[in-house]
Amino acid sequence: MKLPTVFLSLLLVLPATNGWADGVETVIPLVSDGHWKEAQRKIDEALAQPGLSFQAREDLLFQQDRMTRMHLDFDKTREKVFQEARVIVPSLTKKMFADWEQAGAVEFLDVDGTRWYFDQAAANLFRINPEAKALKTREHPGAGLLSYYPADVRNILTNYDRTGERFSSPKTFRVTYALNVKPGAVPAGETIRAWLPLPQTGNRQKNVRLISTEPPQFILSKTNSALSSIYLEKPAASNQPTQFKLVYEYTADAFYQPIDPSRVRPADTNDPALTPYLAEQPTQIVFSDEIKQLSRQIVGSETNPYLKARRIFEWVGEHIPWVVAREYSTIDCLPHYALGCHHGDCGIETLTFMTLCRFNGIPARWESGLITGPDKNLHDWCEIYLSPYGWVPADVTYRFVHSDQEREKWFFLGGIDACRLVVNTDYAQPLYPAKTFFRSEIVDFQRGEVEWRGGNLYFNQWTWNFNAEEIPSAPKPVP
Repeated sequence: MKLPTVFLSLLLVLPATNGWADGVETVIPLVSDGHWKEAQRKIDEALAQPGLSFQAREDLLFQQDRMTRMHLDFDKTREKVFQEARVIVPSLTKKMFADWEQAGAVEFLDVDGTRWYFDQAAANLFRINPEAKALKTREHPGAGLLSYYPADVRNILTNYDRTGERFSSPKTFRVTYALNVKPGAVPAGETIRAWLPLPQTGNRQKNVRLISTEPPQFILSKTNSALSSIYLEKPAASNQPTQFKLVYEYTADAFYQPIDPSRVRPADTNDPALTPYLAEQPTQIVFSDEIKQLSRQIVGSETNPYLKARRIFEWVGEHIPWVVAREYSTIDCLPHYALGCHHGDCGIETLTFMTLCRFNGIPARWESGLITGPDKNLHDWCEIYLSPYGWVPADVTYRFVHSDQEREKWFFLGGIDACRLVVNTDYAQPLYPAKTFFRSEIVDFQRGEVEWRGGNLYFNQWTWNFNAEEIPSAPKPVP
């Protein structure tokens, strides 16, 4: 992927001193474009320079580490991916695979003359290419990942019709979250530092109750932080995993706001509570020429903020299919990546949606965390501000509910279910207490972060496990 010059100064690299700011910017496109030998040569030369600042050294070491991370994501040969795709759909032929690869549905990276394929390329093929997706559907018909949600959405809408309350259908969950550092990742006895995700308190979440932690000593993040975490540390075990574990309960509300377009007014651009959510936020939210041109194509002459949001929501849903994505720290700018390869996961889709919304004068802010059921997983979405209604959820990944009813179809633009665990209300936020080494995830915080005095522990050095069980509420007395 060739990186446009406009993005070079917007990458997640802080300014360095001693003349090596330009040096780091020279290394970044070499890493991104797969010229790793040349990148490593420049990194080695820079690191050998006397008097190199701490920040310049960290920036260079991160680019060195980024190559390792990219190699973990791109570790398969073409034949391996083809055989894996044949397991999914046995009728797949070599010609089909070649044609769909030519069309851009099989992700790869050329590194110093050798082509490596993305670890999840086989499964993603049947999500990206419409013909491949149709072939898989014929051979493996099923209800689909989000088959649960139409019934849940109808229940939320029924409760709204009955009560008129936007916050409704609460669910209480007991969550067990465990992070296990692999044996040998850290020498036995050395202290491991771990940050694990916790639910935010406020908005749609309440009654957060920490039941137990392992180890028992902990530090909670600041209550006004946009990133909610708990900090734990313990010595590394010998010849067995070192486990950090949390058990807690919390209650989440569903939300639904019916929106009348005729009542929606443009956001007050002078409101200090809104201006941060209308602005560029490099390195991810950038009003590039590409974004501006795409915005004109999608929005056209529309001036109503809600109808603009609908057009953007629909475009992203139709043109950026969901796939398993490579790690965010290996990508320079997520919306730019999405517009180049025409696919992405929930965070990539959401940041693309947010960028287009902000450029069109619609305040947009990030939310992310985990899904508590029935499909338990990591997830990102956002909120947009529509006057006079205020902040309303928008989940472009869930797109349209399969329904003939218009308000059911558009539910996830203005509504959201209760099976959410909100951990972050902004992206790329700092950890508390501060992390010494650069992070494994530089955009989001969902799985956790781990380090020891020898450096960061990347995702391949530990595992995580998340379980959420709904606690049935007591039946209400019949009036």
